[in-house]
Amino acid sequence: MGGLIAAGVWAMASAAAGQAVPYLSLERLAPGPSVCTGGLCQPEALAAVFRRLAMTETGQPTPVVQILQIGDSHTAGGRITGAVRARLQGRFGYAGETADPAYPVDAEGLAGVRLLEVGRVGATLRDMEGWSDGEVSGGPERGAADLVILAFGTNEGFEDALDAAAYELLLRSQIGRLRRLAPGASLMILGAPDALRAGAGGGCSADGLRAPPPSLALVRDVQRRIAADMGVAFWDWHGRMGGDCSADRLALRVEPYVRGDRVHFTSAGADWIGGVLAGDLLAAYDAWKAEQAPAGSAD
Repeated sequence: MGGLIAAGVWAMASAAAGQAVPYLSLERLAPGPSVCTGGLCQPEALAAVFRRLAMTETGQPTPVVQILQIGDSHTAGGRITGAVRARLQGRFGYAGETADPAYPVDAEGLAGVRLLEVGRVGATLRDMEGWSDGEVSGGPERGAADLVILAFGTNEGFEDALDAAAYELLLRSQIGRLRRLAPGASLMILGAPDALRAGAGGGCSADGLRAPPPSLALVRDVQRRIAADMGVAFWDWHGRMGGDCSADRLALRVEPYVRGDRVHFTSAGADWIGGVLAGDLLAAYDAWKAEQAPAGSAD
């Protein structure tokens, strides 16, 4: 970190002197180990959106590849999705963030990626049940989504009396609803990330006063099992951020990645974890693309 600070000071000094300032890569924490290979379980469930991305990447005429993320404050903040958007658009092209369903290609005839968010602070999957069909499917006012990402779980995890069986039925119901509303879309669940509650004696935090609420692991287990059972992709957010009590470790970094509440990410942390998610998606896409290549093909 000291090297980064020194590099930043040097960059500012160079700018003040009127010199060109080179791009400086920030040090990034390596993602944690995952219960899913490469952080992503059931990547084959993303084949439909991967086909669309491949068409875009090879320059074939195709409508915009639209991604919709639905969730709680992690989504509402826009920073995690912003990091994913930047990585995907950097590779596949920028398609703008307009909500015009008649936006098949940009002015130059080049397709690209658009990522939209529907996030509400404090939201749970039960809240999504009451949202309009258009909000949860990407259309018709936004145009049909090619990938719908469900990013709930943190707020349910803080419910001490969470009914696991009822939560499982609700999750199955909402996945079924998305499949009816967006039959051609790939679906992915972001597993609930690590988060800690204050006031827990003997907790796992450095001060011993914070621990994960018991329902959080239950939510994560239901999400992973139902994703596997229903053929939905699942991203292991908990593992990729470092596993149990990682929210505390990330909050105590010299450059904190999680805020003092041990729940929400800082701007730097959101950029980091969004980059991890994007990297895992792109790695799965590249693996899928390699499987599609004819035997003996150099590509």
